[in-house]
Amino acid sequence: MIWLAAAYILPAFAIAVQSMQTNQQLAQTSVVLGCFYLFGLWAIAQGMAQRSGGSAYPKIALLISLVALVGLYYFSQVVDDLHVRMLILNIAMALLVLLGVAAVYRGQKSADLFERILRGSYLCFVAYSLIRPLVIAIAIEQGPSVELTQSPMWLLMLAANLLLSLWFIGVLLVVTFREVLLTLKKERDLDSLTHLLNRRAFFEQAPVRIQRSRNGLWALLICDVDHFKQINDTLGHAAGDEVLRSVAKVLLRNTRHTDLVVRLGGEEFVVLLNCDSLQCACVAAERMREQFAEVRLAMGQKLTASFGVVVIESAQQLQSAINQADALLYLAKKTGRNKVVSAPVADEPAGQLVSA
Repeated sequence: MIWLAAAYILPAFAIAVQSMQTNQQLAQTSVVLGCFYLFGLWAIAQGMAQRSGGSAYPKIALLISLVALVGLYYFSQVVDDLHVRMLILNIAMALLVLLGVAAVYRGQKSADLFERILRGSYLCFVAYSLIRPLVIAIAIEQGPSVELTQSPMWLLMLAANLLLSLWFIGVLLVVTFREVLLTLKKERDLDSLTHLLNRRAFFEQAPVRIQRSRNGLWALLICDVDHFKQINDTLGHAAGDEVLRSVAKVLLRNTRHTDLVVRLGGEEFVVLLNCDSLQCACVAAERMREQFAEVRLAMGQKLTASFGVVVIESAQQLQSAINQADALLYLAKKTGRNKVVSAPVADEPAGQLVSA
């Protein structure tokens, strides 16, 4: 955003200064104000490129700017030719703003409407920058003798710049405001330690996810790290935090983007799993349990966890499913820990128990 702010401030300052100058004064300040224009136009390319994870080729931009500044110096201090200076400056500005196009359109395509509008607006700005030297070339052929800042061409270009700038900054403000809201929502919904969804986000998203799904059943897996208090007491809270991060990685590794992985609180995690059957959910939980054993604690100890697994058929069952899965988790803890205990459903064996 700093680059995009510079893209507005620097050229605006140069335009404001030039609007109060005579042709003779324009020659005296052409190199200095040219720096403002050139850096400002490259800044918009760099800002848009960075939004897409790229760069607007700063070395190439520096070369273009140096060549343009040499031309501005020659046609202001050695040979005073206003229209050639305008051509040089506007061609250089068009080349600089073009440097961001590759990064913008090589980046990941966004499904967000406002982001697509912003990219389209940038493309319009690039097209305008390319057309502007052609307009100036035609003006050279006409050879106006009036002061540049009083000419119809200058006023027309000011009006076009103003309209494009107002449109672009309006779109940019909307996109920025939306990004701030999304960032705040993300911070509100994520657990700061594991970067999983937190309890609040789970109860907001889970009912919606279940209601909208048309693919099979949903299963609720509640996972609790065994002897976590002992880990904290003997190895320290830093080691305990690392254990929780390791649990989060295992859970994420064994789920898909359609599933929800949540840190419900403390050492307790919830997975809302889109699956075909209770057996499928138990197999997934067993796979997670086995991968926990691959995590080594201090002194070579293995990380273990217990699971309670139930099937959910509707969003209205969510709270009762959590209570039932919690009871099954308690049963797993009571009967030896490090196991997966599931609830019976119709057409599946009652009292199913998958243990280590």
